[in-house]
Amino acid sequence: MGEHSPSDDKGPTLLVLTCILTSLAVVTTGLRCWTRWGNRQLGFDDGAMAVTTTLAVARMSIQIVSVRYGNGKHREFVSDDDYQTINMLTWYTQVLLFPTICLMKVSICILILRIKDTRPLRYTLGAIITGLVLTNFECLVVLLAECSPLKAYWNGTYADHCWPAEVRIYSIYLQASYAVVTDVICTVLPIYVVWNVRIPWSTKAAVCGLMSMGLVATICSAIRAASLGTTTDDLSYAYCIAAIWANTELFLGIIAANLALSRSIYKYFTERAKTLTSNASGSRTTNLRNSFATPTRMGYVKSPEPSLAFDMGGSPRSEASGIPLRPYKNGSTFTELDSLEKELR
Repeated sequence: MGEHSPSDDKGPTLLVLTCILTSLAVVTTGLRCWTRWGNRQLGFDDGAMAVTTTLAVARMSIQIVSVRYGNGKHREFVSDDDYQTINMLTWYTQVLLFPTICLMKVSICILILRIKDTRPLRYTLGAIITGLVLTNFECLVVLLAECSPLKAYWNGTYADHCWPAEVRIYSIYLQASYAVVTDVICTVLPIYVVWNVRIPWSTKAAVCGLMSMGLVATICSAIRAASLGTTTDDLSYAYCIAAIWANTELFLGIIAANLALSRSIYKYFTERAKTLTSNASGSRTTNLRNSFATPTRMGYVKSPEPSLAFDMGGSPRSEASGIPLRPYKNGSTFTELDSLEKELR
C-alpha cells in the first residue's frame, strides 16, 4: 500500500477526457437530430442516439461528483467514508454504462438499415441486436443481484453479503468480448454498404473513414475489460482507469456514428443559410416555391407551383401525390401561406 504516490491520481485525466468527449458527443448528436428533424427524416436510430447521449451525460455527471471524493486516487489516500461514496457512485455509473452501450450500437445497426435495407442484412443486424441486448442485460442483472442488500457493494460488508467478485468480472468479460466482435462488424458493415451505393467516391471515402473510428472504440472496449481485476482492495484507482477506457469507447462510438452523417448535416445547414440570405434580400416567393419542391417525409414531391394545385372548377388536388386538398377561399391567391404549406404536407 505504501508504494503508491499521492500524485498518482487519475481523476483529473478522467475529468478532462470525459468533458471533451462529452461536449463533442452532445454537439454532434444535436446537429444530427436537428438535421434529421429539419429534413423530416427523424427516425428510431436518431431517438436511440439522443437517449444514449442523455444517459452518457448523466453518467459523466456522476463521475464528476465521484472525483470530488477522490475517485482516481489510491485507496490509502482516501478516507473510509469517501471510499464508500466512490464505490456507491461507481456502482451507479456501471448500471448506466451497459444500457447506454447497448442503445448506441442498436442505433448504429438501425442506421445501417436505413442506408440499405435487404433481407440478409436485416437478419444479420437482428441477430447482432439480440446478442447486444442479452450480453448487456446479463451484466445489468449481475450488478443488481450481486449483493443483498445492494449497499453491501459499497459499505464495507462486501465479503459477507455479495457474490464473489469473479462473477461480476467474468460477466463483464463476456459483454466486452461480444462488444469487440460487434464493434468490428458495425464498423465493417457500413463501409461495405456505402461502398456498394451509387454515391460520389469522395463521399464514400469520407463516410468509410469516419465509421472506421469505431475501430478505436473496439480497442478501448478490449482494454476496458483487460483493466479489470478480481481484487477489490483498491477500487477507487482501478475503476477510474476502467471508466476512462469505457468513456472513450462510448463517446467515440457516438461521435463516429454522428459524423457519418456529416455530409447531410453540412448540406442542410448550407441550404438553410442560403434560404435566410434569400429571405433577407426579399425573395420570399422564390423560397416558398423551392420549399414546395422539396420531398416530404413520406417521399412525395411537392408541386413547385402552388397555384397549379387548385382547379376552380373542381376538387383541388396535389399534382405531386394526387391527394385531395381541402378547398381554400380565393385559392388562386396566396393569402394563407403557412396554412397552405401545412395542408400540402
